[in-house]
Amino acid sequence: MMHAVRTQPAPDMLKAFTGVSSQQIVEAVRTLVQRRGEIESDLVERLTRYPMETLAGFLLGASAAFYLAERDVNPKIKTFVDALYYLSTCLSVGYADIFAQTQTGRAIATLVMTVGPSLSSELLDPPHKAASASSVNQEMIIERLDAILEELRKRNTE
Repeated sequence: MMHAVRTQPAPDMLKAFTGVSSQQIVEAVRTLVQRRGEIESDLVERLTRYPMETLAGFLLGASAAFYLAERDVNPKIKTFVDALYYLSTCLSVGYADIFAQTQTGRAIATLVMTVGPSLSSELLDPPHKAASASSVNQEMIIERLDAILEELRKRNTE
């Protein structure tokens, strides 16, 4: 006689360590992918319109989050300025005598190290630099499409 073997679903290790389930991550990624074009154009517009304000807001916000994540755990993070100092070094050379101690702090530092240098490189660019470049490219594309359309019209009348 055979007995049915019940198998337990595998534990969600992501949820166990972070409090966020794998299913929540999958759903969030699906939503982002579905809305990618809209989100991407909004993000680029916001980031390039005022690069100095964008960088300052990003750095101050990330520093506040890092401070909250590390203040009770990391002996080198005693003040908001300690967090600001560490994350500002992550924007360029990455040198500091402070290192993230918590998973949240590491995630924040990783984000700053990934996105920060790009934001820093735009710091002194004039507002709308990317938007104006995009407009020029669109005009070139429209001109080329108009030329193609004109050529097709000529061939149709011949």
